[in-house]
Amino acid sequence: MAMSYYSLRGKLHLALLIAGVPSELRYVGNTPELSVAMSATTIDHRESNTGMDTIDASLFRIDEVTFDGILEEIGKENIAYILSGTNHDVESETVASKSLGVVTVGQKIRLGGYNLTDVSFTDSTPDLPVTIDPSKYTVDPVFGTVVFHDLDGVTTPVLANYKTGAVTHTTIASDFNKEYQLYFEGENIVNGQNVALTLHKTKKSPEAEFGLIHEEFGQYSISGKALSDSTKDKDGAFGLYGYYVEIPAVPSP
Repeated sequence: MAMSYYSLRGKLHLALLIAGVPSELRYVGNTPELSVAMSATTIDHRESNTGMDTIDASLFRIDEVTFDGILEEIGKENIAYILSGTNHDVESETVASKSLGVVTVGQKIRLGGYNLTDVSFTDSTPDLPVTIDPSKYTVDPVFGTVVFHDLDGVTTPVLANYKTGAVTHTTIASDFNKEYQLYFEGENIVNGQNVALTLHKTKKSPEAEFGLIHEEFGQYSISGKALSDSTKDKDGAFGLYGYYVEIPAVPSP
């Protein structure tokens, strides 16, 4: 008899549910770990006929169906998923005569924005503001910061002029309501059999840790719950939470 040993590999996809209907599948990238778990409460009945108080019946109540995994590829959609946030496109903007307030030599100041171009500074000399010589400051245009090295003869407040680059902001801990269909396409590498798993409706846990400094490749843990989909027949082929499929090989013609 053939042995049914398992060693699965595969791809995890998420489909945002819109009015209960799955949208397009989004492949989340390499996923070195992924699992589904169930927990239940057992209610035992003990008979009182024999004097031994033995258990003669049990009821099981499913407490929850959960999933856990690790993501390694961090695009803006995955970041929003991990951080329970939303993505916002911030357009390029031209900023003129923005006051930097009190400026101290040697201190780093955020100008606001990233990938800055056309950066210049003027002082607040009445009637005829003076453009500050670039030798008196150092700008990091990528991160949008400036450090002034010399403010002699500069009338404060310093005024900044620049153009920002277009970026995407991902908010943190701002959206806990999105629900996703979870879909796994896999292969048992022991025998080459294809498998699939679907959780109809899932909600990610807001608990997350987003590492910012790594000595090795970054990995980001995700977890959440599968929610019951009452539109599915509980005794049918799709289950209330989801279903697992072993896909038979199609014989060669």
